[in-house]
Amino acid sequence: MLSHAARLAPFQPETVWMLRDGTLVETCGLKVRGFALSDLTRFRLATARNGGRRRVLQLSFGRDKIIVTAQSYLRPGRFEDRLDSFSAFARTIARQAADTAPAARFSLARIEARPALTGAIGLLSVGTLAVLASSLSAGMAGVGIDLAARMGFVLILLTGALPWLTKGDAFDPRDPPRDLLP
Repeated sequence: MLSHAARLAPFQPETVWMLRDGTLVETCGLKVRGFALSDLTRFRLATARNGGRRRVLQLSFGRDKIIVTAQSYLRPGRFEDRLDSFSAFARTIARQAADTAPAARFSLARIEARPALTGAIGLLSVGTLAVLASSLSAGMAGVGIDLAARMGFVLILLTGALPWLTKGDAFDPRDPPRDLLP
């Protein structure tokens, strides 16, 4: 039985995550939740932008999510570093989940350009339709069609860029990156 514990917030008891017989058990005060590792759908590991020892692990089990942190809250502005137990815990979960949940995705949490670009495409589409509709209702069809055509061309270019954007940095769960999980 492997475990990791951290206090997530000021007025919250310490949260303990335990791995028992292929089940991840989260205990926070009197609240206990358990998830079978075979139901794991996504394993995302996030690090601080400037490096350092801060780590966060997000585990998704369908619609349910669990957040595991490497730092424990002590008092305002002060955190206890628990990266050693966090690394051992995350490595063990990754190895066991690789065997029990082969369809799970293992990735590093990075800024994902694909959802941002998809959102921009959606907003530009709405804007194109709004420009066209307002120009037609104002009796200026020529100007509206000209502007909508130019905006539509930009939409085509943005949509054409989607296949080249990355879907996230995946990694081998049996050998997670040593620089992130020492």
